Amino acid sequence: MPMRFGFADTLSGQLHFRACGAGPDIVLLPWLPASGRMYDAVMPHLARAGFRAIAFDIAGTGRSHKKNRNWTVQQYAADVLEACGSLHTVPYTVVGGRFSAAIAVEMLLASPAQVTGAVLDGVPGLAPEELRKMQLPTGGLSPKLADDGGHRSYAFDVMLRTLKEWDPAFELTQDTLPLVLEFTRDYLELGFDAINAGAEADARNAKPAYDVLARLGEVSQRVLVMTSDSDVLAPAYNRALERARNSRGHKFAGNHPVLTPARAAEYAQILVSFARR
Repeated sequence: MPMRFGFADTLSGQLHFRACGAGPDIVLLPWLPASGRMYDAVMPHLARAGFRAIAFDIAGTGRSHKKNRNWTVQQYAADVLEACGSLHTVPYTVVGGRFSAAIAVEMLLASPAQVTGAVLDGVPGLAPEELRKMQLPTGGLSPKLADDGGHRSYAFDVMLRTLKEWDPAFELTQDTLPLVLEFTRDYLELGFDAINAGAEADARNAKPAYDVLARLGEVSQRVLVMTSDSDVLAPAYNRALERARNSRGHKFAGNHPVLTPARAAEYAQILVSFARR
């Protein structure tokens, strides 16, 4: 299935997207800081099943506009909704994980007529004490010049840690090196200011935490909540199912398939089954 690339207009700028197939739409939002590239292996399977798969680079990431400084989750959602509108994606199912799962929730709330359902692949609904136990991928690292030369491998090291957070069994090998380099390229697309702000975040200036579980309780559309045996966000899985009024769940055995091209068909089939209902 051929992949086409383009830019969708929004009031803030343009969101870069890749699309594959024709038919009812499935909108894919990547896990930050990845770009829509993370769905490249999944999208042809969605297309063969009769859907048009559209993967966006969220504002601030990939080749999309970088006018997202200090944005709220609602602003990210509005930006994606505008991009979807410019591509005439009505109605559609949205898929998001981690931060983009929160964006998907806000899209459901903001546009119930257009967004008919959502797949939340890892809901960021951890309690404060659970969050404190998580080691940030940037912990102890800095993109700034350092005498030990750490700045030279900073982006690579952050993305390797991120991939291990997404899949604790992930290992750097000759076979997985291309994947790490692809995600490192996505991370560098954020630009130095955003990378530095994320690494040197000042808690005193942090915005109040976004309560994705509370917002999920206001959603009336269908929701599929997903996790895996190795997902660090697994503790929020049952909480999300309890909050969403019209929800079902799916747990992948072992690691998460979205990072394993050989399991792309398995991942795509879950999305297809949900979108067809």
